[in-house]
Amino acid sequence: MHDGMKCQRTKIRLAVYIVLTLGLLLVALFGESIAPYDPYKTNVMAIDQPPSYDYWFGTDNLGRCLFSRVLTGARSSLSATLLIVAITGVLGTLIGVAAGYYGGIVDNILKRLLLIFQSFPGQVLAIAIVGVLGAGFGNAVIALGVIGWISYARIARSMVLKIRNAGYVNAARLCGCGSAYIMIHHVIPNISSLLFVTAMNALAGTMLEISALSFLGLSATPPIPEWGFMISEGRKVLMTAPWQTLFPGIAILITVIILNRLGDSVQDYMAVRQQELSVM
Repeated sequence: MHDGMKCQRTKIRLAVYIVLTLGLLLVALFGESIAPYDPYKTNVMAIDQPPSYDYWFGTDNLGRCLFSRVLTGARSSLSATLLIVAITGVLGTLIGVAAGYYGGIVDNILKRLLLIFQSFPGQVLAIAIVGVLGAGFGNAVIALGVIGWISYARIARSMVLKIRNAGYVNAARLCGCGSAYIMIHHVIPNISSLLFVTAMNALAGTMLEISALSFLGLSATPPIPEWGFMISEGRKVLMTAPWQTLFPGIAILITVIILNRLGDSVQDYMAVRQQELSVM
């Protein structure tokens, strides 16, 4: 009875955060369309206006509507987050699976790469890479992709080492299946749930990382509205117009909380689901 109630609460909590995440994605897709003003249009007559009936979040130093820019900025912030998680997840999984399955020199190369990348603080390495490549959205994605694949590769490698000699894998080899076929159709599906949980848990951290790069001026470039960059612009007038920093910061906070709780809910659901399957 108690386990049934726990499972039900887990499912409800997961459904709630899925709905909230879908809400964020809808804002990202249609934010610019529902924005009351053009987020790029300047207005010298409305510079640094506080929140009001006309401008709910106030205006910035160029007279642009902050509410419209926050809505529009959801697209760049969330798209960058999802793109980075997708790229790092796929890349890290493929590298980890190949290293764990083949072993030998391939595995040794991966272990050396992991040691090299883990010897540097991730955010510092990302800043250095963007500094070399130049500021820009694409270069920020590359920089965070370079440091983000490590966790997926490590998890995939350790899981594959446990199952590469399992009965169903050996049976596939005896049937004449090639290594690529076995990895795609037998190995990856059996470790996908753990990697999916890892990706869900990485969403919130990735959002903070891309916002940090934007705050430093290394990701989004003017006039693109991006929450981290908007905070960076607003800090120049923090004492006289704090709303320019406050509202983009709140947008990041709410998004990170939702994504973080989504990751926790997915992890809890997977654990409960695993218990149900073990009982059956």
